[in-house]
Amino acid sequence: MTDPRSGGSGWGPPAGPLGQWPPPPAPPTQQFPSAHSGAGWATPQFPAQPAPGHVPYPQEHYPQPSYAQEPYTQEPYARGSGSSWTDQSSQPGRWRRQRRKSNRTRYGILVAVVVAALVGGGLFFLLSGEDVTYAGRDIVEPEKALSAAESTLDAIVDERHGATSAESACYFVAKNAETTDIEDHLVCGPVLFVDGDESKPYLTFPLQVSTGEGDARLTVSDEPESPEPSELANPDLLRRPDGVAPPEGNAGLAVPEPPRAEEGVFTEVAFETIELESTPATARIGSPTMSLDLPGIGTPQRYGRGDDARRPAEGEKFVGFELAAGPGEVGPVGELSVGVQVGDDDAIPLPDDVDLSGEPVHLVISVPEDTDEVSLVVTEGGLAQKLSLVTGEPDPGNVAVWQRTNRTQQVGLSQGITIRASQPGFVTEDFASTLTVSEVVLTYFAGPNLDRAPSAPTQAFLVLDAGLSLDGQSDLGLDPPYWSLTLPDGTVLPAYDLHDGPDRISIAFEVDADFSGGTLNFGGVLTSSGGLTLDTLGVFLPIPVAIPAG
Repeated sequence: MTDPRSGGSGWGPPAGPLGQWPPPPAPPTQQFPSAHSGAGWATPQFPAQPAPGHVPYPQEHYPQPSYAQEPYTQEPYARGSGSSWTDQSSQPGRWRRQRRKSNRTRYGILVAVVVAALVGGGLFFLLSGEDVTYAGRDIVEPEKALSAAESTLDAIVDERHGATSAESACYFVAKNAETTDIEDHLVCGPVLFVDGDESKPYLTFPLQVSTGEGDARLTVSDEPESPEPSELANPDLLRRPDGVAPPEGNAGLAVPEPPRAEEGVFTEVAFETIELESTPATARIGSPTMSLDLPGIGTPQRYGRGDDARRPAEGEKFVGFELAAGPGEVGPVGELSVGVQVGDDDAIPLPDDVDLSGEPVHLVISVPEDTDEVSLVVTEGGLAQKLSLVTGEPDPGNVAVWQRTNRTQQVGLSQGITIRASQPGFVTEDFASTLTVSEVVLTYFAGPNLDRAPSAPTQAFLVLDAGLSLDGQSDLGLDPPYWSLTLPDGTVLPAYDLHDGPDRISIAFEVDADFSGGTLNFGGVLTSSGGLTLDTLGVFLPIPVAIPAG
């Protein structure tokens, strides 16, 4: 410290005991001589100086109250002759005040660290929540059972494309409002799945409880009691050690939409999961192995129910249809293939697991949204046929008669007629005969090997089941020249024998596939290669035939 009499440039506060500011005055090092006039020299006064390194705040920011108002404020040194340092030994020091504030800060930090540790270890449940017990036994770490159930819930929601809210959680269920004992299951939610019920948003998970008399340990099942959520019986009985209550209702959850299917998916679906429109009776394809009817077609917005439900892939649409298999048509059996053609692409075979031999099947194929042509394609042997899955219309190249339901007529004719037989070298004789026509049939393939076809798919054979008997002898020849068919417009068609051999005759006419009626004519004269002549003596039997359209 610089003596004020030495002419030093500054005055530093003297050091004192720790915690006292300003320090008490040091005893003077020498006595000033008395003034000649009897008064002592005036003691030079200097303003108080801060400690080295300390930058004081401007004093205008801290108005100086009296000691009674603020015992911690340092006053300047006393002014006037003989004044000493202000005595502050009885006042709390400023540094002591600061040290006490620092202790409280450290205590607050310590509390925060402890609380964070408790929360991280799951023990915060025990500090702030609701007690839960099982049959009077304390439960060890109940929060772990809830966490395990919530992890299981998340996995189920991901797998089943479900929906949860930010408030979804798992809860113990108290046996009643007056006890801390819980049931042997917990509930989790709100959660909803595709095609779920918004009023039933909670899954129930069974709990397994450790045996013994000590504290109980809980294990949560990996599967809920039922895959479908249910309504809460009593929300007021739900408990969590952290005290969190379930949200109101389902927390505003909406039933989620089905996930999108893969691009180009082609699959069989349950018939009740898609909506189809009925098609006309002509929506069918025949073949020798089996016939396929197309009772319904449509463009469903989705297929399936619940977890199996799907909607189209982005940029695609569904084409749905029903297929019903029936007996095969008359004709040569070959290798059969059934598929779906999209546009001009190659046909896609039906899925491997589709069985056409039983009940009708329902199929959905996903195609680009701008696709206009989707067709069912049936190929057997060298015959390929198509059926639109958009309109239900058959392709013009299909066998038209196989699109018909009505193809036969039971004629039931038995008509007596006189036949004159003559041959050189033999006696000419008249015979009482009987002509029978049992039925007529429209068919595409005919002949002894069932491989004879008309000239075009739009045509058909009208085949007769007929016979002629003379004096009880049957199966006499009914050669084509005896037969003709007159159509309603007056056109007369000749008959054909579909058997090439001499032993059998099969009379048939080639007609339009939509043939619905005409008149058969029997009669005339015919001489065989052996010289035998059979003559109906100018009698011609008209035989009306009619097969309803459709």
